Amino acid sequence: MKTKNNYKSMLSVFMCVIILVTISLAGCEKDNTSTTSGDLQIVLREQASKGSYPIVGTSQTGCWDGTGNKITAPALGAAFYGQDSQYAHTTPVYTKSSDGLTVKDEVTGLTWEKSYDSGTYYWAASQTVADNLNAQKYGGFSDWRLPTIKELYSLWNASTGWPWIDTKYFTITYSSEQDLRHAIFWSSDKYTGVLGNIINDVPGSELAFGVNFGTGHIKSYSISVGPKHLVRCVRGNLAYGVNLFQNNSDGTISDLATGLMWQQTDNASGIDWEHALAYAQTQNKANYLGHNDWRLPNSKEFQSLVDYTRSPYATNSANVGPAINSMFTCTSITNDGGKADYPYYWTSTSAIPNPTGTYASAWYVALGLAENGSGEDLHGAGAVRFDKKIIGTGEGEERVLNYVRLVRNIQ
Repeated sequence: MKTKNNYKSMLSVFMCVIILVTISLAGCEKDNTSTTSGDLQIVLREQASKGSYPIVGTSQTGCWDGTGNKITAPALGAAFYGQDSQYAHTTPVYTKSSDGLTVKDEVTGLTWEKSYDSGTYYWAASQTVADNLNAQKYGGFSDWRLPTIKELYSLWNASTGWPWIDTKYFTITYSSEQDLRHAIFWSSDKYTGVLGNIINDVPGSELAFGVNFGTGHIKSYSISVGPKHLVRCVRGNLAYGVNLFQNNSDGTISDLATGLMWQQTDNASGIDWEHALAYAQTQNKANYLGHNDWRLPNSKEFQSLVDYTRSPYATNSANVGPAINSMFTCTSITNDGGKADYPYYWTSTSAIPNPTGTYASAWYVALGLAENGSGEDLHGAGAVRFDKKIIGTGEGEERVLNYVRLVRNIQ
């Protein structure tokens, strides 16, 4: 009888242990909101829903011709019609905190540091910035993190450029134009390829994406060698930047998170910026895919489409392809180094190469390698750069004949 009671007692303890372990594991699973990439903590994203990824407008107000002359907004049917400023986009709405430490973006639901510390960091070491903010409950919060590249680019502002951020709300510290050129801020997105990995097929440095709020570019930068970069942390809305694609089975793809409908394929050839704008007009006259309100996307609209987990020469074969969701198709090209690649795509947003320059350039998004003119992967698939609008007027890294993928608002 005593043995039986001992057995029951041991069984009861054993069951309690199982229950406690189960509860503990369930709790761990519920609280498992982050993972690590190297030494960088990557906060897991929430599921997208309709309207959860609103695209903030670029705030660009002017219109320019192919050589950078400012012009009156062109009429429908005229050359250069369809520029960024000619369409209504969501206006940024920012609210400063009463303590002056943070700024809330009322459109995206994200809260940002108004300023940032003066330190520069390698990518993994930038985690210490978020850790320190959380330890001190900076601004009253303990959930600060490095932004994704799509979150970080939501702050990009083309109202003047140089810097490409609204300085009424966000601090950018610099002493000269050259200093401003190094206003590079890390994102949490690591590049799936590596620097120069197609030159003789020899891999180079590992890279992660950042936004240069001085020059306006998105590029990937070496995570552990060369220059270190800045950090501005964010919190809130973990669904921001997550797409919710729907194949409409009619040649269009809708992103229910952004409210944008996209051309599933592209125009299949490289053209200059003027003809990229004209392509939208031509397709509207033809009621392309049943719609007559297509436009060339602005830089922030097209960047929302990028899939930063993919690249043409990704080190993991599962990630190989153009930097866009596989629902979309991209024309295959041979790049300047003679390697198989994918195009750059024009946006409707004009670019100014320096504070005193003209808007003779326009921004493009690289769905293939953002290469250096010799085929070397310099800035990573998903980079946002600019080139001259007309062939023969550029210098340096020049690819003026780029492709087009049209967009329209979901009605």
